[in-house]
Amino acid sequence: MHAFYLVKNGNAQTAFEKRALQLKEPGDSEVQIAVEAFGLNFADVMARHGMYKEAPPLPAILGYEVVGRIAKIGAGVTQLQQGQRVVAFTRFGGYATHVNAGEKAVAVIPETLPAGEAAALATQYATAWYAAESCIHLRK
Repeated sequence: MHAFYLVKNGNAQTAFEKRALQLKEPGDSEVQIAVEAFGLNFADVMARHGMYKEAPPLPAILGYEVVGRIAKIGAGVTQLQQGQRVVAFTRFGGYATHVNAGEKAVAVIPETLPAGEAAALATQYATAWYAAESCIHLRK
């Protein structure tokens, strides 16, 4: 397992290092996902520049969402199965070959759904929906 760690702020070409990833076994209500694709969000860019106060301290693995297959399941997981293709909200940790995510933050997706579209559902779509529905009450 590997991940791209943000090791310093600044230019994307020099800010990241590929390193071995020591990932814990999934907790009781978590699944471990073998990552097919991850999203790149404005929050990631701001974190890379040292301007995102919610970012974890360096070295850090960025990435709010992933698309992949469930590789392992925690003992208390009831709605998901190993091998299912999913999109997951990770809130950091997504720039990796594997990531653990809570069962409630994971949704099964069709095999035919392109990874880029699936990844956009987790953060970008949710942000857009919240802005249109809750903030400005956009209606037809």
